[in-house]
Amino acid sequence: MRSILEILSDGQYVSGEEISREMGISRAAVWKRIGVLKEQGWQIESGGKRGYRLESGDSLAPELWKGKLTTRYMGQGENRYLEETDSTNVQVKQMAIAGAPGGSLCVAECQTAGKGRLGRQWISPAGQGLWISLLLRPRLTPSHAPLITLCTAMAMSRAVQEVTGADCAIKWPNDLVHNGRKICGILLEMGADPDAIEYVVVGTGLNVKKGAYPPELAERAIAIEEFAPVPKRRDLIVHYLTAMEDLMDRLEEGGFEAIMDTYKANSCTLGSRVHVSGSVDFVGVAESIDETGALLVRDDDGQLRRVLSGDVSVRGVMGYV
Repeated sequence: MRSILEILSDGQYVSGEEISREMGISRAAVWKRIGVLKEQGWQIESGGKRGYRLESGDSLAPELWKGKLTTRYMGQGENRYLEETDSTNVQVKQMAIAGAPGGSLCVAECQTAGKGRLGRQWISPAGQGLWISLLLRPRLTPSHAPLITLCTAMAMSRAVQEVTGADCAIKWPNDLVHNGRKICGILLEMGADPDAIEYVVVGTGLNVKKGAYPPELAERAIAIEEFAPVPKRRDLIVHYLTAMEDLMDRLEEGGFEAIMDTYKANSCTLGSRVHVSGSVDFVGVAESIDETGALLVRDDDGQLRRVLSGDVSVRGVMGYV
């Protein structure tokens, strides 16, 4: 049975009679529960014969989106919502150590110390993006953990497409881009022994509004608002968790082969000339991905070289992508 907040989560007027019928309670009981919610700080407008309307804006409170999930475990565990935190990854790592089940998550309006790849900071201003970290306890070996990054990129790409109708491409290993500009970053942190993964924290930062990134990054970054109507961020959460569960199920049951075609169809790296830099430095053509998620690049001498995401940075020869 849905709660009153779930029934009102779309921001439309719903009559007291309809709420009463759906919840199986009296109209008087509906009125009393509405009063309690108002005391708790929820802004619920009473519109006479029109009923009640929740002025929730773009809130990410789980009460407004959890009831829309059809997942078995993604988003069904411990869901932590914070107005501000240092890092959602830090929060979820604490949850993992405390024994929270897989599929638990933390979402925040603002991060003061958001984490990016290679120790960089991820700018996370309040209300401008989707800053979310997800706890996984996958049936995978540590060597296959990088494949979770690929699943995450595909899941967020699918969520953006389903909610906004706009497409994003995946730049190996951990970015989503639109027209060559970065829209989403992904960071995985893992607790494991040599033979098994205890937990994986999957952090994503999705730029939703123009203020999500600083002006100096305008040539390399982009937000959904710049190419599509601004979606409700909680709708993105629902679609992301649904897609993530589907892709992780496929990965755990069938390995890389089960997700390979989907990944390749959405990659903007494969088939492109790339510049690999870091522990090695060369230019070549990205040909494929192997079963561990490593990038296979044919260098200009004709040698096929295996590139690991932790060792190098990959950029397109003609630009950021």
